[in-house]
Amino acid sequence: MLNIITTTYFIFYHMVNYRFPFFGNKYQLKFANEASAETHCLVHFPSLISLAREAGLEYVEIQNLLEFYNDNRAQFSEMLLEAGHGLLDPRGSLLPKFYDILGLYTTFIFQKPDPDVAPPLMTDPIIA
Repeated sequence: MLNIITTTYFIFYHMVNYRFPFFGNKYQLKFANEASAETHCLVHFPSLISLAREAGLEYVEIQNLLEFYNDNRAQFSEMLLEAGHGLLDPRGSLLPKFYDILGLYTTFIFQKPDPDVAPPLMTDPIIA
């Protein structure tokens, strides 16, 4: 059993066995001042990338969600203000407690390859 406790959230992680299951281990995430916890799964990144490849998708990028938000803040601030979930202050800045939470998540970007573009050759060029 592993517990992670911060002022913003609590994570209760119970490992059934010490081998990582194909779709990940479940954990409970409870936000401070909330009565119930939500169940989430840890994702084994190499397995996710492999599944995407099998589905015909190319891996483009992996980025922490907080970094992704900061890189794209201008696009998301207005949307989050309109959603009215209390994530932003009146000036449109992310509230400090949500920095911690966004840092828990990761974004994966995949793309469907363009059939009209030839993939790059993966061989070393011949030097004459």
